[in-house]
Parts: sequence; C-alpha cells; structure tokens
Amino acid sequence: RDSDVTLKNKEGETPLQCASLSSQVWSALQMSKALRDSAPDKPVAVEKTVSRDIARGYERIPIPCVNAVDSELCPTNYKYVSQNCVTSPMNIDRNITHLQYCVCVDDCSSSTCMCGQLSMRCWYDKDGRLLPEFNMAEPPLIFECNHACSCWRNCRNRVVQNGLRARLQLYRTQDMGWGVRSLQDIPLGTFVCEYVGELISDSEADVREEDSYLFDLDNKDGEVYCIDARFYGNVSRFINHHCEPNLVPVRVFMSHQDLRFPRIAFFSTRLIQAGEQLGFDYGERFWDVKGKLFSCRCGSSKCRHSSAALAQRQASAAQEPQENGLPDTSSAAAADPPLILMKCGFAF
Repeated sequence: RDSDVTLKNKEGETPLQCASLSSQVWSALQMSKALRDSAPDKPVAVEKTVSRDIARGYERIPIPCVNAVDSELCPTNYKYVSQNCVTSPMNIDRNITHLQYCVCVDDCSSSTCMCGQLSMRCWYDKDGRLLPEFNMAEPPLIFECNHACSCWRNCRNRVVQNGLRARLQLYRTQDMGWGVRSLQDIPLGTFVCEYVGELISDSEADVREEDSYLFDLDNKDGEVYCIDARFYGNVSRFINHHCEPNLVPVRVFMSHQDLRFPRIAFFSTRLIQAGEQLGFDYGERFWDVKGKLFSCRCGSSKCRHSSAALAQRQASAAQEPQENGLPDTSSAAAADPPLILMKCGFAF
C-alpha cells in the first residue's frame, strides 16, 4: 500500500517492469498505481501506530493508538489509570458491614436476589447485556453483587466490575482531535467502558482551570462530587460528544454503596459496528458554556450544537420580539447582566 510505482532501480526498471506479469505483486502494484493516478495531488494517508497500548497493560485488552491524519504523537499529558483515584481525603463509606448483600445460591437471576431488588431487578441477561426493557433515556441505578454476597464471582449480576472487554482503539480524527472507535461489532446493551478519573468535590472542581473533563456525579442530597479525567483517566477521556450517541452513562455500585460516589459505566444504545467512533451526549450544561468557544462536529443530521444549528436558534430568537409585537432592543445599550458562575461538566 502507498508504494511509489514510478521509482526505478539501477537498471532503469520500475517495480511493474520487475514483477512477473499477472502475479499477486504485479496486481497489487497495479492497484497502487490506479489509486495514485486517480488522486495524483493528494497524498495517501498512512496509518501509524504511535502506541501499542495506551493502558500499558493495566486493562484486560490492549488499547492501541493510531494516527493517519498528522504528526501528533500519542497523548502523554495525563496518567492512565484503570480505576478512579483520589488525590485528597475522600470519605467514601467502604465498611463491609454497611453493604446490603444477597445470599443467592443460583446465578442471581431470580427476583429474590437482594442486589437485584436494590436495582429494581437484575438488568443483565445471560450474556451480560442490558435487558431490552432497560430505560436508556432515564437509566436506573444498578447495584451489582459485591464481596459481601454469598453468590459466586461469576454470577449474572457482575458485569462492570469485570472490566474492559471490548476491543477499542484511540485514533486521530480529521476534525475532532483524538477519538475512540470500536475494533469489533458491539451489540445493543453491552458494557463498553467506564468513565474513570480523579474523584474531587464540587468546590474543588469550581477552582480548576480546565473543566472539559469533568463528569458530575449529580448527588442531589447534600454534597456533590465529580470525576475529573484531566490528569488521571482511562480511554473514556477521549470519547467525543455526539448528538445521536451510541453510548449512555449508567450509575453503578459494586465495592461500596455510598450513593455519593457511583461509578459511571457506558453501555451501547444500539449495535455499534466495527470501525465506528464512540460518542455520548455531554449534556446541555456543557454546551451552554463551551458552545461560546467551539461548535459540535459530530456530523449528525440531528446535530443540536453545530454552527448551523446555533445560527438558526439565534435567528429564531431575533424574530421572536417582532412576532410578539415587542420592540427589538438587541442593539440598545443595556445594563451589565448579573454574573452567573457555572461549572462545566458532563451530566446525565
């Protein structure tokens, strides 16, 4: 691939002249020549592997990094971690005596499983995928079986805690920086990866300069915490926004049941085909802030945050005062609006 068939050896012969007529090599060279002739001024992109595993062996499956767009090397401005970490004291209730647990002797698929009851039911089928009736629009909390349970380690209600199983790849996109794609078909309802990073308080998040990697844990009863993947994170920190996402975040509990600190698991919302980029909806709060700096380039026909969609909303907003018979004061001097501080992050 990408061979220059015009090069000549010391005898003045081209590769085509050296190859045996109608051989596999000759056919491959002919194909390369045809590709070059069809786009003579366009360089052929060569995909380079810039890392054989960004996780450095810490995941069950290697995650390679490739680039066929520019000369950018594999990102090194963060530390890859496979589990959430803390850099300051975080009072997570991990007391084993505080855990609710099951005493199942089956595979935890029955309605008597205590962990399943906490989740309303066990939401996993025999293949570890979400059941068809799982509400993707408003996902319930999932309580997986834990180390206080009497069931076996391979029971049905243990999926996210088994770690990454899908073959993923970090790659350089044409216009969105780095992205993540699947190297295999991923069926609907499959656990893909977890959003991993540094657990921090909401107050700490407010004073951090870089807020693009924050995922709000949205505890509405008291203290609020976030996962920040800026300095510590896994492959999920590179997943881009998409207005028609193929991933949905679900709050899952395993080793503890402290409702302030759910783990965020991404499940597929439909069949994801091999080679397809992964994406989830960053949420309106993200775009309320970041939409002033850049627009969405997900390419969806239903894109809500593209430059065209933004222009259309602005045009509609400008017409509303006139349609309602109100004077247009858009160009008039106005008092400074009150300052609203908003932390930017992913929420669901």
